[in-house]
Amino acid sequence: MTDKELRKLSRAKLLEMLIAQSTELETYKEKLSAAEAALKNREIIIDQAGSIAEASLALSGVFDAAQSACREYTENIRLLSERQEKICEQMEAESRAKAAKMIADAEQRRDDLDHEARIRSAEIIRKAKYESEKYWERLSSKLEAFYDSHAGLQEMLSAMETGENMSCPHSISQGQW
Repeated sequence: MTDKELRKLSRAKLLEMLIAQSTELETYKEKLSAAEAALKNREIIIDQAGSIAEASLALSGVFDAAQSACREYTENIRLLSERQEKICEQMEAESRAKAAKMIADAEQRRDDLDHEARIRSAEIIRKAKYESEKYWERLSSKLEAFYDSHAGLQEMLSAMETGENMSCPHSISQGQW
């Protein structure tokens, strides 16, 4: 606006323009102070970091620490795994030794039982032979006593062996006894 145009405006209009200008000025002042505060904050951060290179070195240190922690974790896992493998190998060896002992004990027990069974069966056979001989002796003596007590039967059996035909009330040749 030119000076002429300004002179033509009324006081109320000029006051309105002045109020609008002061409000706008206040808004710009607030923005300026916010920008100054942000700039000051950024300067503090840059001062603390020193420079972008120092900030990247600081970040690199964080990454180095993370890498180191990862290496330690991996090493601990490897050591734990090796320890577990040794424990498993030891348990397996103990189990194998225990199984071998159990097998040896079972084989020894089998051999003992087999030996006992052989002894018992030999004893049973010996006893059976002895009892059968005794039975046969008793039977033979009873048969001989029967044979001796029946002399007539003895004669008849002798005659049968020689082929003679004896006359009996009941003839054997007739099929009667």
